Amino acid sequence: MSGVVFLGTGGGRMVVLNQLRRSGGFWLKLDGVNILQDPGPGCLVMVHQQELKPSSLDAIVLSHRHIDHSNDINVMVEAMTHGGFQKRGRLVAPSDCINLDPVVLQYVRPFTEITEIKEGMKIEIGSVKIGFPLRNMHPVETYGAIYEFSSGRLGYIPDTEYFPALSEAYKGVDYLIINVVRMKSDKNIRHLNMNEAAELIDAIRPGKAILTHFGLQVLKASPRLQARIISEKTGVEVIDAHDGLVVDFDEKESLEKWL
Repeated sequence: MSGVVFLGTGGGRMVVLNQLRRSGGFWLKLDGVNILQDPGPGCLVMVHQQELKPSSLDAIVLSHRHIDHSNDINVMVEAMTHGGFQKRGRLVAPSDCINLDPVVLQYVRPFTEITEIKEGMKIEIGSVKIGFPLRNMHPVETYGAIYEFSSGRLGYIPDTEYFPALSEAYKGVDYLIINVVRMKSDKNIRHLNMNEAAELIDAIRPGKAILTHFGLQVLKASPRLQARIISEKTGVEVIDAHDGLVVDFDEKESLEKWL
């Protein structure tokens, strides 16, 4: 199976701090390669609740340094490396996660290989290719990713304000995971709103799209309803993720079976 397990679907301070939704990021298993993306608060707990094995991880990827994406990074590096007694795996993160007030602690760094993300960079982890097409527009250094595996290409757009280059960078991916924190924009909060997410999905035209990382505005407006509205508007199959959702990318039927 190639698929994703959502270890948390909460975003924004109030949702995360009150744990209205969990905030552990998501776990990818692609052609047998295990990759953890954005281990926020509670990731380690959710991993064990979902009966996943941290020691089976091949890599951990951080999109950026904010707490709701990186809080559990050090404990997950330890878990991946058997408490640091077996150097293995890879940590892939922006430079400001490692330099200048780092979120990756010095003592865990020798436990694993560390790669700093650069715009346009491409790497391989096992048989999976990962590209980092462009830097997002967010208060800290932030990168989305495109994962290439046997069943297709998965794009992940993490926190960012809207800008037109996003649609071109991710155009044609088979699957799209997109963070949608807000219903309405605030110029001081550089996150996508629901209308902007719909515009991106319509322009990118993925085979299937999954909304996640919901702020309080979105929870009040019903992520399920918003996903349905975007599906009807764009003709793209869109679902809202929930904590613990498992999506099998090898399954050719509708994603609705996973709800």
